[in-house]
Amino acid sequence: MTPPDPTARLLQEWLQMTRAESRAIQAGAWAELLEIQSSKASLRQPLSEAFRRCESGTPPDSSGTLPFRAQVARLIALEDHNARLLAIRREKAREKQLRLERASQNLRNIRRSYAPPSPPVACNSYS
Repeated sequence: MTPPDPTARLLQEWLQMTRAESRAIQAGAWAELLEIQSSKASLRQPLSEAFRRCESGTPPDSSGTLPFRAQVARLIALEDHNARLLAIRREKAREKQLRLERASQNLRNIRRSYAPPSPPVACNSYS
């Protein structure tokens, strides 16, 4: 059975955006990633509606499964892959931040050991 055209088109758009997300994550192109995610958000409602129409009017195929199951499973796997990529990038950023904080603390410690102590503050009032 040939799946309805609008649902297939929406799934194809989602697939292309998910692949673009992956490229943006790998490149660290966070502004681009935000734009892609915004575009995907605008597809959620039409895709949900297309699936509802498809489920209500389309019987299972000869294997007993609903249309698009393979495409949706593929998209879920790609989304999961992107989530793992983001987790890796987040962990690397966290490690870098910790290294920079340690280096900053070390520099402060070195500065304190070489810098003369601050003179005491005294207030004099002359009238």
